Amino acid sequence: MGIVSAIFAGLAFLGSVGVEGAHNKDAILGVVILGVGSLILGAISLQQHKPLKTLSIVAVTFAALGLLVLLGNTQFN
Repeated sequence: MGIVSAIFAGLAFLGSVGVEGAHNKDAILGVVILGVGSLILGAISLQQHKPLKTLSIVAVTFAALGLLVLLGNTQFN
């Protein structure tokens, strides 16, 4: 579960950084779904004390950063 969380977090972070200014609604929704999914999977992996604990921590951090960057870059009209 930690590996899937890391993959989702990487995609969410790259999706949030890759586009500047006004996003279309599909890009925002995709990044939010990937980011929230990564946060949930990473938290479950940390709670169950699975191996790759460090990877889960990194995934949760990148997912949170991706969501914050998306929030900072989004222009609300």
